[in-house]
Amino acid sequence: MRVLLVDHGCCDPPDTRVHACRAALVRLGVEPLALGPASTSSLEAETPGLRGVHLHDIAAANKRFLRAVRDGSPAAFLAASAAISPSLLGLVRETARQTIAEAVDAFNPDAIFVIHAGILADLAIETGVPVALHVSGADLIAAAASDRIRDLVISTLSSVEALIATDGETAEVLARDWLDHDESDEGPACEVWPVSAAAAPALLAACERARGRRQ
Repeated sequence: MRVLLVDHGCCDPPDTRVHACRAALVRLGVEPLALGPASTSSLEAETPGLRGVHLHDIAAANKRFLRAVRDGSPAAFLAASAAISPSLLGLVRETARQTIAEAVDAFNPDAIFVIHAGILADLAIETGVPVALHVSGADLIAAAASDRIRDLVISTLSSVEALIATDGETAEVLARDWLDHDESDEGPACEVWPVSAAAAPALLAACERARGRRQ
């Protein structure tokens, strides 16, 4: 199985969570590709198993967003994404859209696993590949700060094939404030587990369920 791992934190430092998850999936016999914002303006050569979204030149237009890209943490990236102008947000998303589309065309994943409910999640859905989404409470707090981001996240939540919350409290907030299920809704039930290398079997199972919902 081929899995595209999309994170909202910088993906290229070797000590990142997405790299640990990627290595754990390899040990399970999965072929993974990691994708996320890059910590540098460009990579000198394509790193095996990695696709970087290069945002430094675009981010230079906004000091807070540039600091967030340099910081490399998903929390900083998500919070800054909610505060930038619509025009800058559009440029960021178009750059990410092209990178994700190129990765899908070249890698042909069976499923996409997105870590964090942020501005990259709905771009994964646009590819037409089954998507599993992992949500933390911090994601929802950041999204709630911007009507634009909140609308993107609500649309994403209604479109994914598998949904995971990092803990029970986040699952409750999702059900109460973000998900709009009626009796006829056949959307996926929300699972609860923190994403980590140790959770690789659960991550793989979520991707398999996401793919299965399309068959």
